[in-house]
Amino acid sequence: MNGPIARLSLVLLAALASEAARADALADALSAYEGRQLDVVELATGKRFVRPLLQKLLVRDGTTQSLRLVEEGQARPVTLQLRSITEIVAGRETVYEAEIRGRSSAQVRERAARERQERDRAASMARMQEHGVEPWPELSAEEHAAEVTSLEAYVEQVRGVFPDLRLAETHEFIVASDIPPAELQPFLASLDTMHDLLCDLYGIPRGEPVWKGKCLVIAFRDLAAFKAFESRFMNTEVPDRTHGLCHQSSDGRVVMACHRGGTADAFAHMLVHETSHGFNHRWLSPRRLPNWLNEGLAEWVGTQVVPRSRQVPLKEAEARAFMQSTGTLGPNFFTAEHIQPVQYGIASQLVRFLVARDRRKFADFVRGIKEGLSVEESFEAAFQASLADLVAAFGRALNLPGLTP
Repeated sequence: MNGPIARLSLVLLAALASEAARADALADALSAYEGRQLDVVELATGKRFVRPLLQKLLVRDGTTQSLRLVEEGQARPVTLQLRSITEIVAGRETVYEAEIRGRSSAQVRERAARERQERDRAASMARMQEHGVEPWPELSAEEHAAEVTSLEAYVEQVRGVFPDLRLAETHEFIVASDIPPAELQPFLASLDTMHDLLCDLYGIPRGEPVWKGKCLVIAFRDLAAFKAFESRFMNTEVPDRTHGLCHQSSDGRVVMACHRGGTADAFAHMLVHETSHGFNHRWLSPRRLPNWLNEGLAEWVGTQVVPRSRQVPLKEAEARAFMQSTGTLGPNFFTAEHIQPVQYGIASQLVRFLVARDRRKFADFVRGIKEGLSVEESFEAAFQASLADLVAAFGRALNLPGLTP
């Protein structure tokens, strides 16, 4: 046989041989992950399994045939044929990637989504370059692993002073705590929920790395231990009313320290509030968000992840009374390096107002700041309005039509 048909057959045979070789290599790469979490398994339909447990790798004649996974939050395993999978990420490294060759509507949509993500990423990088903003570097799997090892070594140093700390780990967080493990477990889940919430808000595909390695949380039962840690390891003197602090380093490392404090809901709220600061530090670039936006976002995240907490509603009631009595947002609301305590409730209401108005435009607003625009420039670009327009609209929504900045 010769001619076009023969050449096509050779191409198909070569493609099949290449797929078989990749399947063989995949068996080697994933064998160490049996019984552990993968980062992402993506299907040609576009469905993504984020943080699934690899229960079993099904191999025949040395070649991977299928994966048996337990989806996060589920109990029953699912078996996925390798031919239906387009990407597998494990240990922050893409260990398998197949071209999406089909012509079904789902496969066409998935190809278009991948292309759109690449265009958006390239456009964001170009805007940062134009504004003189250095993005966070894209880290290799080895660099992520090295940072996790470094964080674990740091925890060992801390344990030299606080020996009761025990180590727990999620896909995105390392947690060192003297809180009993059974008591701590529900709070660990709230951390990953916060991470997913902000990924969804900013259009980051779940499972893609945001942290440098992971975010380290050091959680003490008692205020005294928290204050002693901050003084010794962070050179920070903590007021008695402070429950947690998020330390964001210029090299990208994020360490959050806290103490258990009052109610379970208040503790959960504080955990996601403080770690959300670290997430916003790590997204796109080191450019800082204005304090009102950073705190407002953290309070909004807390209400989404821990809706039972009364922290934010109480602050918002106090803030509303303040706005009614003064007719303003308070001194230097948009420019203060640290807003006043009563302004936290204003910031959370303002963020909720903007997210409800247009979630995508709000994300574009935050992105613009991280890419190098001023707050005013980014708001005008996203919402086609000024901050003065925002205050006026916010006041009308609160039935405070004369509200001023």
